[in-house]
Amino acid sequence: MKRLRSRRVGAPVAWLLLLAFVPLATGCNYYRTRDQPVSRDTVNMLAESKLFIVHQGTAVWVLRNPKLNGETLEGTQETVKGTLQWYTNPPKPDQKKDSPRYRSVDTKAVLNLVHVYVSDVQGGAEDRVSIPFAAIKQIDLVEKDSGKTTASYVLGGLGITAGVFAILLVIVALTKSSCPFVYAYDGHEYRFTGEAYGGAIFAPAERNDYLPLPALAPENGEYRLRISNELKERQYTNLAELWLVQHPAGTQVLLDQRGRVQTLSQPLPPTQARSQAGHDCTAQLQASDRNAFLFNEDQPGNAPNALTLTFPKPAAARHGKLVLHAQNSLWLDYLYGAFIEKFGTAYNSWAAQQKTQPAEINRQWSLDQSIPLKVYVEAGQGWQLAETLPTVGPLAARDLVVPLDFAANGTSQVRVKLECGFMFWEVDYAALDCSANVPVQLDNCRLTSARTERGADVSAQLAAEDTLYLRQPRPGGVASLSYQSHLPAPAAGTRRTAFLRTKGYYEHIRDFKGLPNLPELYAFRKPGRFIEFSKEKYRAATRQLMPTLAQR
Repeated sequence: MKRLRSRRVGAPVAWLLLLAFVPLATGCNYYRTRDQPVSRDTVNMLAESKLFIVHQGTAVWVLRNPKLNGETLEGTQETVKGTLQWYTNPPKPDQKKDSPRYRSVDTKAVLNLVHVYVSDVQGGAEDRVSIPFAAIKQIDLVEKDSGKTTASYVLGGLGITAGVFAILLVIVALTKSSCPFVYAYDGHEYRFTGEAYGGAIFAPAERNDYLPLPALAPENGEYRLRISNELKERQYTNLAELWLVQHPAGTQVLLDQRGRVQTLSQPLPPTQARSQAGHDCTAQLQASDRNAFLFNEDQPGNAPNALTLTFPKPAAARHGKLVLHAQNSLWLDYLYGAFIEKFGTAYNSWAAQQKTQPAEINRQWSLDQSIPLKVYVEAGQGWQLAETLPTVGPLAARDLVVPLDFAANGTSQVRVKLECGFMFWEVDYAALDCSANVPVQLDNCRLTSARTERGADVSAQLAAEDTLYLRQPRPGGVASLSYQSHLPAPAAGTRRTAFLRTKGYYEHIRDFKGLPNLPELYAFRKPGRFIEFSKEKYRAATRQLMPTLAQR
């Protein structure tokens, strides 16, 4: 691992591996079709943002400017031209054949298609045509085959089948740049659970973090955790508390960004999820299955990417709780490393300045660059910002909850919008729960032991918010923690859910070479520059790999 960390060996290996994980840059892209109901609502909705490919027997053509006029679908008939000719014979939704491929450069075109199968077409003036609504026999929406495409990136692009985890460890060792690692003892072994206070770089950004610990299990009444420094950084943990929530077995419990208990009894997935470009992403968010929405639509400009979710709700509901299973991307982690490398030999001077800079300055910069995940809810006066979720790290997704207030109306649905920069976050699951919170018991467990890898007692450093910190100044530092609960044994029909509340910050250890690139660094003062930077890096990686893709 030390050899891999060296610049001569590590830099080229890191670059190759990162390129292998760039979405749509390596491996193969696959698409499939999904059958849509033949209804007026479906036709009207798809006509707003999709390109219609009409199939009449063996004839295939494009219907431009489709519009449903009463019982007739009208538009202009055009010949299929260019690369679209390669995608006019998609598999039917009920066919078991392999999903076909598409080229990265054709992404926008392919994933914007709707195949409409008709039995009758009536000609009109010039190229105008009319299709009786009764003649529409089938509507197939083209969508990305995310599961197969993702497998292609990992296995096809790297040419191995050794598994993602080994590759991920190498990427982390070479490029990972944030957050202490947390391990929970499950009764048999310590399992990696997540990262603490992600994004709290430098002391002014110190913050609370509430990490769910689904794997944690007691042994002889004792709960065990580990907080470790496995990266090139200095970590300072002010507080480490184990919170146990005892609640009815039929409910789920999460802590929001302010540490408040939120209970979930009836979480419902979205009835509709649409990307900024109008792509239907509903199926991706129905379950936590690693088929995540990646916020990776390459839209013009520096505006954030967005995902709009529509949920069912009781007509009288005024409040609800949005549930997300999400994480940051490895791409964002790589981008931040590429950004700070532009400081060159001036990095340590800049980092020293950040230690005394008011926290609000860096917080506002982060917001201006769309690094946090913003959650909006549609209220009486348009979109209202409900929450700004800080980064949680790229190595483990976690469950997040956001309390929402709805507009005072009698509608049976509520709309939520998620926004972030290009490829900064990944959302695997979303749901809305409108049930009322139920009574629970909350226990701040007693810290019975806290020792470093060298046996030093650090209980006092972690017991309270104060000026004492667990200092882990170099890679290899591990603090082993033990807790005992004050709660009585769980009664029948109840269960416990555990959370680690931490507070702290960290600092990167870097030894960059060369002069600072001042013109490029000054450009990052502009709002949205980090989004542009992400797209530039993505496009550059894609261009480098285009010769390889062309040979596939």
